[in-house]
Amino acid sequence: MAMSKRREARFEVVVEQGGKPNIDGVFDDEKSATERANFLLRLAKFPVVRVVKVTGTGREETIFQKTSSGGAKLTNISPIDSANLCTDVLQVFSFDSRMTLLRLLRGYWDDQGVIPSEQLHRYYPLRYFEREALLFNPSISRLATLQAPMLGVKPHERYDQLSRLFATLKDLAQKSDTLAPFDQALMRGGVSGLLLAAVDRPAEERDRIVTHAFGTLLEPHREWGAKLTAVLRLHNEEDGESTRLVDEFAAEITDGREPIRALIGYSPDLASAILALLAALRGDLDDRLPHTEPLLALSNALASDGTGLGFARTREALLNRIRGGLDGLTPLTRTGAASDARAFSTIVDGMIAFDGYMGGPAMAESLTRRGKTVWATGGSDLPFEETMTRLAGRFNTAAGRLGYLLDLGASPYGHKKISVVIQRVADEFNRVKSAAELAAPGASIQEVREGLGRRLRAAGIPRALADGLIAKIAAIPDDRRVSVTGSGVAAGQRMAALPAARPTDMTVDMQAPPMPAARLTLSYQGRTVALRDAGEDVVIGRAAECGIVLDHASASRRHAVVRLRDGAFTLEDLSRNGTRLVPQDGEQRLLKLGDVAPLSGRGEIVIGSLDLGEHPARIAWDLSGR
Repeated sequence: MAMSKRREARFEVVVEQGGKPNIDGVFDDEKSATERANFLLRLAKFPVVRVVKVTGTGREETIFQKTSSGGAKLTNISPIDSANLCTDVLQVFSFDSRMTLLRLLRGYWDDQGVIPSEQLHRYYPLRYFEREALLFNPSISRLATLQAPMLGVKPHERYDQLSRLFATLKDLAQKSDTLAPFDQALMRGGVSGLLLAAVDRPAEERDRIVTHAFGTLLEPHREWGAKLTAVLRLHNEEDGESTRLVDEFAAEITDGREPIRALIGYSPDLASAILALLAALRGDLDDRLPHTEPLLALSNALASDGTGLGFARTREALLNRIRGGLDGLTPLTRTGAASDARAFSTIVDGMIAFDGYMGGPAMAESLTRRGKTVWATGGSDLPFEETMTRLAGRFNTAAGRLGYLLDLGASPYGHKKISVVIQRVADEFNRVKSAAELAAPGASIQEVREGLGRRLRAAGIPRALADGLIAKIAAIPDDRRVSVTGSGVAAGQRMAALPAARPTDMTVDMQAPPMPAARLTLSYQGRTVALRDAGEDVVIGRAAECGIVLDHASASRRHAVVRLRDGAFTLEDLSRNGTRLVPQDGEQRLLKLGDVAPLSGRGEIVIGSLDLGEHPARIAWDLSGR
């Protein structure tokens, strides 16, 4: 019997703040409790942290106690302007609700070293949070204020409802041991094993079961990097449901402060930070930055299918961070308006997708607002119409220009200028000569027409005009298109999505203008790459998917890009170390991040550092046919 009672001992981690003790967590073994206590001490938030052993007979013994110089740090709620509505306690476990809690209490989760999925099932942390009056009451009040209008009740009535919901959540947490079999199913069989074990449970319980299993998986890992690695190990690219769930938990982990800090590295300014986030989205994260191993794995997963759509939630979280930076008042660089304009152009080009800018209507609005100030002249913001024209002009496809314009029209900001947007949309449609110009790779013309209809109406385009524009596209015979091959990559399309060393299928209008006569060839180590089609890009860098791959430590994964736009060939530097341009007839020039230079005649693109003992890569170019 004595042995039985010893086995029933538990270890409580107790913290003191303001002279009041609170239980942070309860553990079955002393080692786990001590590790948690040491972690809390490193946060320097609590003056005293101790571990109390409680035997089966109720006898308490303090086996660990340390003090820190902290305790002055105050955690507040974060400002949010939207909140997922929950009318039932099981809805609290949904992804949208967890992200609401994550953003509302970002500082709290960061201090605790957890994500909401972990603590929603733990009774003692929930009880501890409830006692934190400076967090609990304001957070409930904020949620009540946002959600009361959705339910048609007064804020104080919604506050009472949320308080009762929280009490029910605590009751569920005390019964969470019944979900242990599902934890084991995840450990043994991965996501498919977990879903198979839960197949007979009601659909409304799925989120609770899944979050408990993932929370148990993450509980031993106190650092975000280890959590992210543990989740990504469950990713099965061939299983859509596995990808969806891994994406949700990856987003929940990545959206914390520490992962974002690690992701942007030692960025000297806002533009560099945004470009680092874009690199992660494209799968081009610089593998030489510190603390990026888990983030490199995430970046590769985001770009694994060439579009990243399989990780839509994580992409959304990163794009939300980018949008936050663009919406603020912080200058993009520290070296003046001209540098800001160059940096903004680089950011804009990095966000180009086939049918508009990544991020949809909200991003279209943010880019337009920032563009007005970045491209300001004479102390006055650039007019809306001119800013819109410039941003639309960054695309070399009708699909991209129309996508941006329709996204802008669907945003609150663009809707105020809807008459201007409508006119520009109509002008773009009048230039379309083939329905194929609006078709993404692999999309049917019927899908294009249906998608355009939805986007036209979402943008507030009058129904009569929208129907007329759709009819115009529908009237273009599909057989007017022929398939040709080309080398290069369309704007916004990752080269990794294309089979190596194979031409890509492109669809063009047979009545389109003839191809430009000019032809640019790039030669390196016996390999020649030719550009002669508008919209083609050749990326130079260390990444395996680049058109020209370099084996130089000082080269970036995506170091530079050669483009053909509006009949002109250009070279743009995308790197941290610069690119030298050596024309056969002319002076040498050193390009830095965001700089663009025209290519004419013959010359060499030089990348590499003699200071590192490298033999610089010398890529010859030859422009002929003009």
